[in-house]
Amino acid sequence: MSALLQVRDLAVSFGSGDAAVQAVKQVSFDLDAGEAVAIVGESGSGKSVTALSILQLLPYPQARHPRGSIVF
Repeated sequence: MSALLQVRDLAVSFGSGDAAVQAVKQVSFDLDAGEAVAIVGESGSGKSVTALSILQLLPYPQARHPRGSIVF
């Protein structure tokens, strides 16, 4: 059975060029149907940005995904 949600090597940055800020680096996880996943970390570690990336609610085009994939 394949996962309901697959996040692979997700990276998120804001801005471009030398001024770009990397908010998320190399996040990967699977979520199966009926399963719950908790993303835990310190303040500013990218938990909300990861969730907003999955929902496509980041402020594009200021935010971008230089690598990784999200498959639902």
